[in-house]
Amino acid sequence: MKNISINLLTNVVLLLAGVLLIIFYKHPDLLDWVARIIGMMFLLPSIAYLMSVAMRHMPERVSNDYLGVLPAIGGLCFGIIMLAKPQLFNGVLSIFMGALLIVLGLFHVIYLFLSRKDIKVKGWYYLLPLIVTVYGLLILFVDGWRAHEDNVVLMTGIGLLMFNCTSVLVSLAERRARRNAPTLPRIDDTDDDMPTPPPHKPADDTGKDCDHDPEAEKYLHTEI
Repeated sequence: MKNISINLLTNVVLLLAGVLLIIFYKHPDLLDWVARIIGMMFLLPSIAYLMSVAMRHMPERVSNDYLGVLPAIGGLCFGIIMLAKPQLFNGVLSIFMGALLIVLGLFHVIYLFLSRKDIKVKGWYYLLPLIVTVYGLLILFVDGWRAHEDNVVLMTGIGLLMFNCTSVLVSLAERRARRNAPTLPRIDDTDDDMPTPPPHKPADDTGKDCDHDPEAEKYLHTEI
């Protein structure tokens, strides 16, 4: 259940991000706002951690929190810079979006290849993740694409939607495969999720296996 919840949350977040990127891809300062949002993601946890350390600090305390405070201060400074000068990170965000699409596309390609026998993967299942991977490669290695921010944002949004479509197709294929073979394990199953066989009952004093059917035992011990 934990793996399913994490996968579902990831897909929902990527779906919302893709929809927002497609809707606002013409916005002139969209990458600036993306940089500000990422800056807030660095800034708020750092402030919360530093405040918690200050509230826990006692004069008689011998140990210190340098190992935790230094990264928090670094995240705080990085967040402030991203909020104050988001234009500095536009090129980095374009590279990040391209790398993200490549990772997401290759993830589904590898997963489908490893699961091709268990869930009977069809050839066209690879189409969308391959397109997502190509989008990422174009953003990273074709300067003409990366130079236009609206193209980068639009391709990233479409790629995220394609990733979610592939996730839905894979989920439906897994469900069909599990209906046909209920004992078929899923790749993301943990040992706790796997059904355990019933314990084998030891033989009794007569040497008979307690799991045997009494009616069958009657015929097995019939004298000829």
